Amino acid sequence: MSDPLMEELRVRFRETTRVRLHEMHALLDALERGSRDADSVEKLLRHFHALAGLGATYGYPRVSALGDEGEGLFVHDAAPDARTLQRWRELMSEVERQLC
Repeated sequence: MSDPLMEELRVRFRETTRVRLHEMHALLDALERGSRDADSVEKLLRHFHALAGLGATYGYPRVSALGDEGEGLFVHDAAPDARTLQRWRELMSEVERQLC
C-alpha cells in the first residue's frame, strides 16, 4: 500500500472514530442516567470491539489496546457499575488523545 493511500485511510479512520466516540458518549450518558438498556451496553461493547480490531491496522496500536480493555471490562449478565462507566469514559478520552 502506498504512503498516500495509507494516510488517506488513517484520515478516514480518525473521522469515523470521532463519530464512533460521539455515539459512545451518548450511550454512556444514558447508562449514567440509570438506563439499563441491554442494547445500549451491547452497542457500546461493539464500539470498543471495533476500536480493538481497527486501531493497530491504521497505525494506532494504543487505540487497539484501549478498545480491548474497554471490551474486557464488561461482566456478562450484570449491569455496568459506576466504576466501569468511569473507566470507559477514561478509555474514550485516551482514544481521543491518540487521534490528535
